[in-house]
Formats: sequence, C-alpha cells, structure tokens
Amino acid sequence: MFSRLLAGALALAAGLVVMSAPANAQGDLLVAPTRLVLSGASGGEVIVSNAGTATTTYRISLVVKRMDASGQIHAVPDGQALPAETAAVEMINHAPRRITLAPQQSQTIRIGVRPPPDLAPGEYRAHLLFRAVPDAPDAAAETPAPGGDAGMAIRLTPIYGVAIPVIVRIGTVDGAARLVSARLQPGADPAITVDLARSGDRSVYGTLDVLAPGRKEPVATIKGVSAYPEIAARQVRIPVLRERVAGVQGLTVRFTETDPAGRGATSEVAVR
Repeated sequence: MFSRLLAGALALAAGLVVMSAPANAQGDLLVAPTRLVLSGASGGEVIVSNAGTATTTYRISLVVKRMDASGQIHAVPDGQALPAETAAVEMINHAPRRITLAPQQSQTIRIGVRPPPDLAPGEYRAHLLFRAVPDAPDAAAETPAPGGDAGMAIRLTPIYGVAIPVIVRIGTVDGAARLVSARLQPGADPAITVDLARSGDRSVYGTLDVLAPGRKEPVATIKGVSAYPEIAARQVRIPVLRERVAGVQGLTVRFTETDPAGRGATSEVAVR
C-alpha cells in the first residue's frame, strides 16, 4: 500500500515539475523529487515519506544555501543572503509547514510561486528543508554531566534532515555546461576527476558517463550532477573500478544535460 501510494503521488507530480529520483536522507526520511524547477507562477508537489518504524514529526522551512567549487552545498548565515536569494524565499510558499507521519506513511507538500510583477528575469533558488523534530526528553535516558551538579544532565539528540533545491525561472534564462578536463587518479581506489565549466544565468544539471572505446555500456556513471549560477566551474570525482579501466586507452567523459532547459546538450573530453 505504501509503495503504491508513493508511486501514484510521484506520477501526479511528474505533470507539474521537473523531477529527479527519490533519495534517502539521514534517519528514515524519504523525499521525492529531490529537485524542483518551476516557471513563473506555476506550482509543484513534494512527497515526504517516513520509511522508519516510529511515528515522526517533521518541520518544513525554506533556507538559503550556496554551492562551492567542489560541489558542496553550504547554508548561508542569517543576514548574509543576496537580494536574489531573499527574493526566492519570499516568492516561494509551501504548505503544510509541519507534519506528523506514522511508519510507512506519506504526505504531499504543495509548493507555489508568487513572483512580484517587477521581478527581473533570471533563475532564483531556495532550498526546502525537511527536519525531524526530536521527541520530548526522557529523564531516564539523560546522562549526568561529568563532574557537574547532581541535578544537571546532558542529552544529545541528533536532528535529521534533508534539503532539496526549489528553482524558479522567470523569463528566458540561458545556460550551458562544458567539460574542460578529465584526469585519471590511479591507486587502490581509482577515480576520474572532472572539471566542469558553467556559463550563463541558468544552473546546469545532468549525467556524467565514463566511456571506453568498443564498449556499449559506460565504465562509470554519476547522475544528478549540478552546477548552480553562483559558480563558474566545479570539480566532480567519479569513482571507477580498477579492473574496468586498467590498461584501457582512449577513455572519455561525457556530460549530458537532463534538465529539459538544456535540451539534451552534451560535452565530451578525453581522459588524461
């Protein structure tokens, strides 16, 4: 029942937004899709599922995050958001903002966009953060603080969560990706390090494939590779099996845009 409910909800959402596959976060939180791209005043949906064995409450909020040149996403401290980032948070709305899910239960989060009429064309992005709310403290589980007062105790409670990008494109927004170089890093755990350049005002999103001459299937693949407008280039590390690249000449890496705005554009580079 749970799997059928999730599949049906995803099918409905597919008609509203650009989607990527579901992804597990820490804890037992499942969110699908893992990326939303909306146009103008359109809307979309996100399915939140509790894949665990305990009833859990989740708080849902919009936050500002940025990507660095290594592809890592970092939270932007309060008061340091740029005007475009603030505009994204203000125009995106979602409901509900707090949900409680029993084990194997799912719920739909509705996403809407209300851009102001004078908003400049461009790509705007905020991140929808899903965070588990910790249970009420259990006095029996508290640990006395070492060397502290007998009435004082310390309780460490991990808070699990996941954030997905919500991208709003206003007007015509162009962007392109280009592979600059690819280098094979040998060793016990070989990998290919790829330099991906991005141009324009649009983020790029797609798949990296490592190709070998005479082979139909890629040697290695990484899906969901993105580069946001705040960076002009980033590096991506593609792990490869040593037995699949040992002695192989003529390896290449191909990036294929899977965002519909990229129209399937590709870029290739030889592995050095």
